[in-house]
Amino acid sequence: MPTYSQINRASYVAELLNPTKGYVLLKDYFSEAEIDGYRSECQSFLRTGPVCVSRINTDSVRDYVHPRSHDNVGRTYRIYQYLHNEHSEGTTEFINKALGLRDDIEQAWMDDPQYLEEKRKLQNYIIVTKYITDTGRLPAHRDYDGPAPFPLLQCLVLLSRTPQDYTGGDFFLRTRSGMALSLADDIGATKGDLLVFDKTLEHSVELVGPGTSTAQGRWSVLIGARAIRDSRTRGFAKRLLYSHPLYPYTWPIAKALRLMGVPV
Repeated sequence: MPTYSQINRASYVAELLNPTKGYVLLKDYFSEAEIDGYRSECQSFLRTGPVCVSRINTDSVRDYVHPRSHDNVGRTYRIYQYLHNEHSEGTTEFINKALGLRDDIEQAWMDDPQYLEEKRKLQNYIIVTKYITDTGRLPAHRDYDGPAPFPLLQCLVLLSRTPQDYTGGDFFLRTRSGMALSLADDIGATKGDLLVFDKTLEHSVELVGPGTSTAQGRWSVLIGARAIRDSRTRGFAKRLLYSHPLYPYTWPIAKALRLMGVPV
């Protein structure tokens, strides 16, 4: 007889491979206390952590804050957390609770050599995002467009609640069949739920407005984001060129290098 875990995995795999879905939603996966405790730590780090204006993917980079925008308007503040760094017990448990489920689901495809190789070459990390009220949004994009024959998965958790903490700011997911699904209205996710979804699916976040009763704003975390590691040289160059407070003085150098085709 299959175990309860195996039954769940088969059900989740079916949902993730379904062209009209590509996601699994687990309601109330995190408690209110788990969410608020983790967000509180992130709020503190946002105020005091080192700042870098370029993402760095190496096995030695420390966690940092990244003011990130797709244009010249301030849109978001991100915190990049890396699994090789030491975190509090609460944060470690929070991250592992999501990654454990994701990794269990992905075991269904680990017999495929190409999938296994693609999974191994990508570095896992965590992106916490605080959206700036009245300007914060995220344009439609995909996080992966590689050769993996089965879904590479990542986990989204809302760390604040609508409409009390923010208005607008809905997350939209486009399925492989072309349907655009609202996280709030169609999928039915709210603060504390865990959304596990295929990284190849296009997604976006609408403009974020003020909350109706708090100034908390829109907070979310993407657990299990993945990217190819930077070389040691490229990682060092990024730290040198893009770290605050040096960046105002080094950005002309960074711009010149990019125009010359140097990947920094």
